[in-house]
Amino acid sequence: MRRTRRNFLVVGTGAGIAIAGAVGYEGWRYFAKQYPPTPYDDLLSYLSDREAAKQIGRAFLATNRGFTPANAAAALRKRIGARPISNVLHDELAAGDIVEATHWLLPQTLVGLCALAATT
Repeated sequence: MRRTRRNFLVVGTGAGIAIAGAVGYEGWRYFAKQYPPTPYDDLLSYLSDREAAKQIGRAFLATNRGFTPANAAAALRKRIGARPISNVLHDELAAGDIVEATHWLLPQTLVGLCALAATT
């Protein structure tokens, strides 16, 4: 194959698209806020905005003194299991398993995740 300007442009464009795709696919991990590791990271990964979740969690904890992170994490892991979090939250809303936090009625699992975030 001869080296021509067209071949160079085609290969260079293809490589550029592949690099841009890789950065777009994995780049968000480098620019997202990093938190110190906790024993509850498997649960906290369900929260897209941990800072907002902490606010809800602190409001819940202010009126619920019996919350312990280890017990809550065990209960949350059992409740969620291998199901998608969206299904868990939908099922709780349908069953009426809701909790009041900051004058909002939220699914019990979501409030538990927020309270867990507030304790880390």
